[in-house]
Amino acid sequence: MSFAEGFEAMPLAKSVIPRISVVDDDEDIHRFVKDLGDLGHFKLVGSFYNAAQALDWLPEDRPDAVIMDIRLPDTSGIECAAKLKTILPELPTVILTGYPEGRSFFQALMAGAKGFLVKPVSAQEFLNAIDDVLKGEFALAKQVVPFLIQLVHQVRQITKQSSLTTREEEVLACLFQGMPDKEIASTLGIGTATVHTHVHRLFEKLGVHSRRDIVAKYLDLN
Repeated sequence: MSFAEGFEAMPLAKSVIPRISVVDDDEDIHRFVKDLGDLGHFKLVGSFYNAAQALDWLPEDRPDAVIMDIRLPDTSGIECAAKLKTILPELPTVILTGYPEGRSFFQALMAGAKGFLVKPVSAQEFLNAIDDVLKGEFALAKQVVPFLIQLVHQVRQITKQSSLTTREEEVLACLFQGMPDKEIASTLGIGTATVHTHVHRLFEKLGVHSRRDIVAKYLDLN
């Protein structure tokens, strides 16, 4: 049974079917991506098994997004993503790994990756990730949320951004975890109205207009 068998999610929200390439030495991943492509969600324009193949052919294929395994036979997917960034700066790369850990997550972001997914990935997760990066957003697996919280503190130190109060930092950490206002209020032991006030102040201080913008701003700073 294939990974995508029986899956019938709606096609990605684009007027033109996106062109996707995959770089992975795992044959199962190639079948998984091919199955989803055959369902009409995207057009698979390149399947590569190592970084050398990808670097040779991706500039010619010009896909809309590329899925990159973190461990390739000839180099790391992160190093390959960094090289692609210099060749095709507008090409969004989604890193795929079976072993998520903070160091590789941060390295992937520094290399310019726009997504970080953890195997085994579901068909819906995969399609959502592609949709997000094609819209210019970040696509991040739930497993990397703890790394995002760590990133908040790292970015604050690196940028010497001391304008956030301790409470605002706590609210920011909750936002990174996707908590709604009521859950934030319960977690921090404050009222919902107070949460609204802190979130509004965060928006003003960080120059953003939404919770998603806050995450993107911190990732861009890294």
